[in-house]
Amino acid sequence: MESKERVLTLASAARRAGIDPEELRQLIDGGTLDVVETEGGKYFNRRKYSKRNIKDIQTIEATKPNIGSIIPDEIKGLLAQAANFIERQENELSIYREREEKHISLLKGAEKQISKALDQLSLLYENNINLNKENRKILKSLIKIQSDSQAK
Repeated sequence: MESKERVLTLASAARRAGIDPEELRQLIDGGTLDVVETEGGKYFNRRKYSKRNIKDIQTIEATKPNIGSIIPDEIKGLLAQAANFIERQENELSIYREREEKHISLLKGAEKQISKALDQLSLLYENNINLNKENRKILKSLIKIQSDSQAK
């Protein structure tokens, strides 16, 4: 071993770091701290068990989010947002579809009414032409009668 490296027991490393030996064991078992167990049950230490290093590790462990649960939660949230967005879009689309169907129905009704009005106008125009012809005939007859009566 190098002269700068020291071998400590779990208890002495925990005392040096100022934490409970069980907490240190959990950090080791959790894979947060790298150690090598020797035949005598001692642990190889590369100055990892200083109070500052352990506190930094604990702070990181405490603040480190559980990414495995956050990502699915974020994905679930995004999927829920997407589903809500799609549902809103489908609702809006159905509303627009209903409005367009009403407009089309109104336009078809208006088209029928316009067609009827045009037919009536055409009929009135024909009647007007016929009345105009009759009026001319009557006027001619009246003019003829008047000229006959003035001629007498």
